[in-house]
Amino acid sequence: MCDLSKGVREEGRAEGLTQGLEKGRAEGRAEGLTEGQIQMASSIVISLMKTTNKSMNEVLDMADVDEDIRPNVEKAVKAMIQSDK
Repeated sequence: MCDLSKGVREEGRAEGLTQGLEKGRAEGRAEGLTEGQIQMASSIVISLMKTTNKSMNEVLDMADVDEDIRPNVEKAVKAMIQSDK
């Protein structure tokens, strides 16, 4: 293989690796943010359930928990309550 094509190939690999890493980091940050939102919302829901004596669904509505993460928050709340027993 000539040196020119080898150089072009190596440059293409380096560019592809850089793009892949950037995409992975962006996806990881988004996933981390969502996980953080779920944990924070779960803690708030549990606290409100204790202080207001309202059901989980009532508190989820009161706290205006986003519909996209609501099932995950419900699951996390149930797990946290179960672990406290």
